[in-house]
Amino acid sequence: MKNTVLINKLPVNTWNKLCVNSAPIEWDNENTVCPEKILKELNPGENSPLRLSANGGDNDFAKQEFEISAQPGYSGTVFEHCFSQKALRVWNTFKLSENSHVKLVLLLETAQNALLVHDLKVECGKNAVFELTTLLLGDGNAYSDNLVQLCGDKSGLVTEVGYIGKNSQLIDYNIAVNHFGKDTNSEITASGALMDSAKKTFRGTIDFKNGSSGSVGSENETVLMLGDDVVNKTVPLILCAEENVEGTHGATIGELDEATLFYFESRGIDKDTAQNIMARASAEKLIREMNDEEFEKLSYKALSRLIDVRQEEE
Repeated sequence: MKNTVLINKLPVNTWNKLCVNSAPIEWDNENTVCPEKILKELNPGENSPLRLSANGGDNDFAKQEFEISAQPGYSGTVFEHCFSQKALRVWNTFKLSENSHVKLVLLLETAQNALLVHDLKVECGKNAVFELTTLLLGDGNAYSDNLVQLCGDKSGLVTEVGYIGKNSQLIDYNIAVNHFGKDTNSEITASGALMDSAKKTFRGTIDFKNGSSGSVGSENETVLMLGDDVVNKTVPLILCAEENVEGTHGATIGELDEATLFYFESRGIDKDTAQNIMARASAEKLIREMNDEEFEKLSYKALSRLIDVRQEEE
């Protein structure tokens, strides 16, 4: 039996008419297929990247759980690919010990009419750094809910998000960063494109807790609007219970200007192709920075299913 579940909640509610305080989804807990939780310990000296995958297959509702712990001094990369054909929910937990450094590269991909919900929780110890790259591609509805706890002094978060919304797709991204330790740092950067009648909500919360003196946080989003019926909601939020901190936020929202269109047209590129090239730009930037041939191919394949690149490369 399906029930309505509220996810991607803001820590502090805003005006209800904006419909951004949370996101409702329909989920059937009783009939959810749930394989065994995957546990992994990352130790210093391990050179090969960890590769995770979640695929609900033909199950109407499926769930996968990962729990990852990085031991003191570990430094490495985790690649995670989640693909939903129907309805898939993924829980991923990272615990970073002192002086560890983890980079998570995350590809969230959906089939047409599918639902994908990804929940990420991260806890960083002293001098620990978590890097997060998230790419949302596909034809279905995608929700990403991220909570990062900067518990240790001088711990940090660097996150980049790229997305493309097409047709009537819904993309809902939520990230909350809690600064507990002193001299902690967070940097959130998001960019993407919305086409046709796609809808996107981006919530970014930076919360400076009491005792987080000397901490710095920033968030910025760039959105390219490529359809008359697209809907964009950008919700930056900075909370502060400490005096000696610095928090900034910004958003740039716009369309293709006439000068850019003229540039493309002067080179024989029509408007539709120009929009596809620009829509792909943020995603391609993140793919090029993955530095892993296997995952780059996987990501380009997902991108080509969404926007055909072959015609534009000829």
